[in-house]
Amino acid sequence: MRRIAGAVSTLALAALGACQSGPKPLTDADKAMAHSMDSTYTAAMAANDTGKMLAGYASDAIMQAPGMPAMKGLDQIRAAMTGMGGKYTLQLMQETADGMGDIMYTTGRYHYQGMATAAGPGPTEDGKYLEVFRRGADGNWKLVAQSWNANAMPAPPAPAPAKPKRRGR
Repeated sequence: MRRIAGAVSTLALAALGACQSGPKPLTDADKAMAHSMDSTYTAAMAANDTGKMLAGYASDAIMQAPGMPAMKGLDQIRAAMTGMGGKYTLQLMQETADGMGDIMYTTGRYHYQGMATAAGPGPTEDGKYLEVFRRGADGNWKLVAQSWNANAMPAPPAPAPAKPKRRGR
């Protein structure tokens, strides 16, 4: 009898284990949402609308911009973004959207074009980016981590001006 009870217990545990499912794969709608958020962000930037630029970020988001310390939370990200929009255009070309369950990441390329001035055309930059999204309890996706950098190395600093030679007395 003990053997039968042991076998039944083993089968029951195996059946319960088989019933447990892992995180659900992302749907096409989830992936399309990330693309839509990128489009909304670039449109808000062109319109210099900081509120709409920040709408897709989680309150605990981290932004890692090149040449700057990481910005943590909406207050620090808002401070960095204020006045940033309207001075250039940004194109985001998403290449990857993947993940599982409530976590999704995207990768892609960007093209930045500074606005032209009387001095000439604005600067340009091409690079790549990585974004991480988390689905909240309300089912909405929010950006929780963002990082980007240029494809080209920054220009070296200009050499220091030569010191004038002193004439002998």
